[in-house]
Amino acid sequence: MAFVFYDTETTGTDTTFDQIFQFAAILTDANLNELDRFEVRCRLLPHVIPAPGALLATRVTPTMLTNPSLPSHYEMMLQIAEKLHKWSPAIFIGYNTLAFDEPLLRQAFYQTLQPIYLTNTSGNKRADVLRLAQATAALSPNAMAVPISDKGKPTLRLDTLAPANGFAHENAHDALADVEATIYMARLIRDRAPAVWNSLMPLVDKGEVMAALASGTPKGLVEYHMGVPSLRAVVGCGHHPKNSTMQAVFDLSRDPAEVLNLSEEDLAEETKGANRALRTVYANKMPALVDLGLVGDVQGAVGLSPAEIARRAAVVSADGQFVARVGWAMEQRYPPFEPTQVVEGRMYEGFPSRADETRMKDFHAASWPERAEIAETFEDDRFRELGRRIVFLEQPDVLRPELCHGLEAWLDNRRHGRDAVVAGRTLMDARKELKELLAQEKKRPELKDIEVWLAET
Repeated sequence: MAFVFYDTETTGTDTTFDQIFQFAAILTDANLNELDRFEVRCRLLPHVIPAPGALLATRVTPTMLTNPSLPSHYEMMLQIAEKLHKWSPAIFIGYNTLAFDEPLLRQAFYQTLQPIYLTNTSGNKRADVLRLAQATAALSPNAMAVPISDKGKPTLRLDTLAPANGFAHENAHDALADVEATIYMARLIRDRAPAVWNSLMPLVDKGEVMAALASGTPKGLVEYHMGVPSLRAVVGCGHHPKNSTMQAVFDLSRDPAEVLNLSEEDLAEETKGANRALRTVYANKMPALVDLGLVGDVQGAVGLSPAEIARRAAVVSADGQFVARVGWAMEQRYPPFEPTQVVEGRMYEGFPSRADETRMKDFHAASWPERAEIAETFEDDRFRELGRRIVFLEQPDVLRPELCHGLEAWLDNRRHGRDAVVAGRTLMDARKELKELLAQEKKRPELKDIEVWLAET
């Protein structure tokens, strides 16, 4: 299966309210040989205030973000969707993409009225080289150099990991350069730690993960915290009753006799804390679950003999009632999303109807006056609001005056934090962050550019 390696550069780290301003991707074949590449940048959305620290990290100036020759955010997202559809089906992969770039990409598709699950539907699957690097550090430490951070701790940050392993990463935090570094690390892990690669890559299929956990066979779960890898012997023990991708595993370092007969309230507490018996594994996010045979010294790694691991796993798997009780405990641990006032926070409230899906396609193919009309016909109020917003940001003169005036007020309130809801970074937030940066790094000329732009905005 082909791979699509991708990366984004953004205005900050808030996956709901920050904006992608650069997207890069490289298509490879199954052997990681490059077939095609794609890169696009866009202008800053007027309601998004970038974090000064993010601009420093990416070496992007406000002037670059407001360059009128760049496409708009809406235009960029149409280009991205077209390219990714063309390259599908594929395994979509990056470095920390499952936790960061993927949620940002979904949010951007949502805000531009496009299908949000492009990367994991219609035969597409998802992977993450960070997960592979973490497993390699834990299971095959001699295969990969792990650099030490300025704080004296091991780090798997791409901008230090890739150079430590021989990649000339001179333009870190540029999306295309980061994609090239990610492919380099993927090839290195595949070649130097083939057992890790071959164990984890099948887990891009959530069905494989669920089957492995339902088998009752104990597995090794690799986790990584504060630069330190850890390995736990676990066995599957149920899932969230309303979301089967949220799988539960029992940490076999805990004696089942201490846990299986706990009250429901006490069992719910076992989903929390560093020493919790119940841990959550997301079947659709390539969990680092490996056969314990991949671990050389099992007893040394997890503190239990293989025989004791097998015994404890069998005890857990034999208790059918425990699985149902684990589902209840997970439901307490992960309650439903709280309703939110802003449309960005409502992405997961439901799928669009078939009629609204058709309207979205018609919207993208229409002229701006027609788009303004189509926006008013969406059944779902989320898509009506987003459709109006797109038209307002692209061609406001085709909107009815009362809609335009309302959106002008929305824009002003959003930028200044006057709408009484939490909705991303405000100008005041950015100025406060800039002040802190100026106190630390007064001589950096980039800070002056940001200061002038914020003062004029």
